[in-house]
Amino acid sequence: MRVLFFGITIVLVQFITLLSPLSQAISAGVVQESTRKYKEKCWTKGDSNTLLGFMKRAINKPIETVYKNDNYIQTFGCAYEDDDIEQNSIRAVFRAIDQSLRNRRITARDNILGLLRSRPPRPDNLAREYTIYVNIVKNSLVEQARYEIKVLQLEVVPTFESKRSVWTRIISRYAYQDDFKNAPTPVDTPSDFVSIMQLAEDILEAAGKSKFKDANEILTGTKKPTFHPSDVSDLVFGDYLRLFSTSDSSPTDIPAIYVGKGIYIAKIPKFGSAVLKFGEERLFNLRLDTSSFQRPSSLFVNVQYRAPESVLQCILLRFGHKKPAFLPELSSVSR
Repeated sequence: MRVLFFGITIVLVQFITLLSPLSQAISAGVVQESTRKYKEKCWTKGDSNTLLGFMKRAINKPIETVYKNDNYIQTFGCAYEDDDIEQNSIRAVFRAIDQSLRNRRITARDNILGLLRSRPPRPDNLAREYTIYVNIVKNSLVEQARYEIKVLQLEVVPTFESKRSVWTRIISRYAYQDDFKNAPTPVDTPSDFVSIMQLAEDILEAAGKSKFKDANEILTGTKKPTFHPSDVSDLVFGDYLRLFSTSDSSPTDIPAIYVGKGIYIAKIPKFGSAVLKFGEERLFNLRLDTSSFQRPSSLFVNVQYRAPESVLQCILLRFGHKKPAFLPELSSVSR
């Protein structure tokens, strides 16, 4: 028995030894395939496979007559930021409800996100209904009104950005006729988020092509009253950053645009546009000026927009080979 045991052991060792080069070859093939993928464009040609393209078609669906006659309005929401169906569902329904409130020019008295997290909407449960309380103006006074929400559709749609993209269609109304009669006529806007997705996609596509100037021009067109985030953790998509040189005697500010997950795009002198993660600026003798954060627009933060992780990973890895391999010498840093 002991001889047999040792014999089996020797065979297993030999088999593992033979298998090791095969495993390495398979791993190398996976890496090569991954590298090939990230050399391609980070956005698919056309919008037929994107969530944006899907939503452009979906929001054209008219509200059913029975709901319209009952004073409901229809709005849409979607999400692709997380690799998690439940989180994307919560975010999609939140955006649809938020759009509904903005269409009626009212504000919520309740914490809508908190409500959705306590009773999360799920694609396998379309009988989901919610009731919230809102602020409505009557005779120049702010009063409380009851607001009803029905989730008619909530579906997972695999798209270019994520296999777990989610979209939703909801209807909503005042619970009582008196509130409906005294309220202003609602605006018919199915989803402002779709136009924000388009804007964000244009910025990300410019970043994916390493064109800082184009991304900056797109973002400049959205400028409104500014806000200054106080910490790195407060940054959102589209915020401005500043880098400064540690080697020049009279350092020049270098603008950058934050796109999420600690990733930003900047135009570095004598190098060109670069997509970097926080800390990689040191490869160019640069530092981040944490006192110069600026939010040129509230568009992205209002709808809690975050760029899809798959696209951020793509634009980061696609240009990774262009970065210096090592930090500059200490002598040049301390100058």
